[in-house]
Amino acid sequence: MPEVDAPQGSHQSGVRNLGLAMRELQDRVTATSAPDDVANAAANAIQEICATLEPHRYIAARDKGWSDTQRGAGSKTLNPVFRNVELNGNVFQATIRFTTFHLGANGAAHGGAIPMVFDEALGKLANYDQSICRTAYLKVDYRNVTPLDVELQVRAHIEKIDGRKRFLQAAIYNDGVLTAEATALFIELKEGAA
Repeated sequence: MPEVDAPQGSHQSGVRNLGLAMRELQDRVTATSAPDDVANAAANAIQEICATLEPHRYIAARDKGWSDTQRGAGSKTLNPVFRNVELNGNVFQATIRFTTFHLGANGAAHGGAIPMVFDEALGKLANYDQSICRTAYLKVDYRNVTPLDVELQVRAHIEKIDGRKRFLQAAIYNDGVLTAEATALFIELKEGAA
C-alpha cells in the first residue's frame, strides 16, 4: 500500500509519526558538529528511547510474515518518504526528497540510496494487488546528479509479465531531467515460500 497519512490515534499514525521523527533524527545526526557533552546527552536520550521501544520490537526471524500494515507505514526510515503517491496495477508515481542523511559526494544523493528507492517503488508496484514477489535483479544507471533537498519525481511501470516473472522499469527525475533509471525483475514466490 502507498504511504498515506493514517487516521489520528491509530497504530499506523503513531508508528508513522515515529518514523518521520526518526528521519529527522537521522538528518540531524548526519549533519551535527555538536560538542562531546551535547552528543553524549543525545546518545543517552536515544538509548532511553530504544529501551522504551524494546518490548514492542519486530524480530524478522521470529515474526515472519509481518506486513507493512502491521509494522506501520513510514517505519522504513532508510528511504525517503514517498509522497503524492499514485499506484495502480501498471504504474507507480510519487515524489521524494533526499535529505542530509542520504548525502554522498559533492552534495548529491549517495549512489547507494538511489537503488533502495527504486527497489521500494518497484516492489510496491510488482506486489500491488497480486501474489507476493521478490527482487531477482535490479540494475541502475546513473544519468545525472540526483540532488538533495529538492522534490524529485519517481515513476515506474510494468514492462511485461511472463508467468511468475514481472519485468519493471523506473526512473527518477529532477524537474524533468532524468537523474537515474532502473530495470528490474521480480519473481512471484512459489506456494509456501517465504
